[in-house]
Amino acid sequence: MPDQQPAAAPHRPSRRGVLRTGLAAGAVGATGIATASAAGSFSGDQASAARPAARRGNSGVRLRWLGIAGWEMTFDGHRVVIDPYLTRQGFTGADGKPDMTRKLEVDHRIIDRVLREHLTEAPEFLLLTHGHWDHLADVPYLLEHPAWRDAEITVLGSETHLHLLTAMGVPGKGRKHRLAVVSGGEVLRHPLQPSGKRSRPDCTVEVVRSLHSQVGGYGFDPYGTLTAPPARPRTLDDLVEGGTLGYQVTVGNRLTVMFLSGTANFAAREVSGARPDVLVLGASGHAAVHDYFERAVATLGRPRTVVPSHHDDLVTPLDDPAVHGTVDRAAVDRLRRAAGSGIRVLSPRHLEQFEL
Repeated sequence: MPDQQPAAAPHRPSRRGVLRTGLAAGAVGATGIATASAAGSFSGDQASAARPAARRGNSGVRLRWLGIAGWEMTFDGHRVVIDPYLTRQGFTGADGKPDMTRKLEVDHRIIDRVLREHLTEAPEFLLLTHGHWDHLADVPYLLEHPAWRDAEITVLGSETHLHLLTAMGVPGKGRKHRLAVVSGGEVLRHPLQPSGKRSRPDCTVEVVRSLHSQVGGYGFDPYGTLTAPPARPRTLDDLVEGGTLGYQVTVGNRLTVMFLSGTANFAAREVSGARPDVLVLGASGHAAVHDYFERAVATLGRPRTVVPSHHDDLVTPLDDPAVHGTVDRAAVDRLRRAAGSGIRVLSPRHLEQFEL
């Protein structure tokens, strides 16, 4: 099931609810922190290395919140997009409760506008955390959009996520997009290693196994996994979780960002030893998860900067000024208290970019 608890937006329905690269984006006037960190697996020497002094807002890495769990990261002419869901369709029935039998919708108008005004260039990587509609449903339209369809975009996700996309017509006839199955533990470089030569990558993307949020009843819906493409998904409950992933991105030797952004849960043993400079953390929908914020911050070595994710109402249109008021401020306050002194918790605004 979706990973979010209701946000404070009474006039709208609401829902409950891991690349080693440089991350960039954020809210107007907000600044982040950039530090040096080595590319490679966090299971190595990097985990125990002391961090150098921080610089403020001049890393060249920028982050843009796309709402819900969606992010754009830009650096040095590179672009990475995570869970780009822009439609924000209603998901409740007349009784106000989640109704997973609702037909999937794609809001062409808002997607066209966001690509024209904000996501102005195609990404090189599109990273999926899990298969629910509010993470995956817009991906086929985005990959076929005139602004993206002639690019070569690598989509990373689990076997289930890619079976769902295949059933939805991805990559599309004649397209250069590439679906790549990952399961956690991969450390991927970009660009690829030149034949017969050694070179440092511009960035690395490390995939980590993660967990879906668990709320009242200790569960979520729709759950499940796939071993082959199903019939074309038509309703919300056709888009099953299919396992959850996180991503750690490292940009050169400048900045490491951990994205545990798609859900409000994580597998501590999978990320133990990681010491990211920035943590993007799902913030709502963890009623059944013990000491979630405290354990996440401690397990990851108290990152200097934490950015909340997946903490708005999921449905208010991105071009409605009211969307900024649908953020779960109480969850952000709880995150700040759990982080304590010495950690900066940024509060991003929809579609606004800041530099870390």
